[in-house]
Amino acid sequence: METIKQDLQLEAPDVADYLKLYSCENSTILLADWSGVLYPDRARSGCTTILDILSKQPFSRILNNNTKVTGHYPGALDWTGRVWFPEMFRLGVRYFAWVYSPAFYTQISTDEVIKMSSKVTIETFYEIADAREWLLSKPN
Repeated sequence: METIKQDLQLEAPDVADYLKLYSCENSTILLADWSGVLYPDRARSGCTTILDILSKQPFSRILNNNTKVTGHYPGALDWTGRVWFPEMFRLGVRYFAWVYSPAFYTQISTDEVIKMSSKVTIETFYEIADAREWLLSKPN
């Protein structure tokens, strides 16, 4: 099973302890690699950092990896669904592969965010390789 090919780690100093961003697959996919507990302020800050990256370097496909997320707290869910996803769409994102955290309750929250979101095509996965394969099947 092949993993996603990372080309370059993108500069994101304000969120470096819980979010790493990479340009992958010849700069066609943005990998957002989250870790730890995502409190509302961390989630919103990380999402805002992703918007900043997208405004400088557009990506139509994002792989949102939550396999290292150990928990999160409600508070940014509504903002994520109603503000973040529409803004990502405006910045050119069309496909979003969301790899679930192994923490069950975070999976429920992920599904709630997806119900609020529109325009960006979102699919959920349990494995990074499956998410990568799905994204690579989508147009750039």
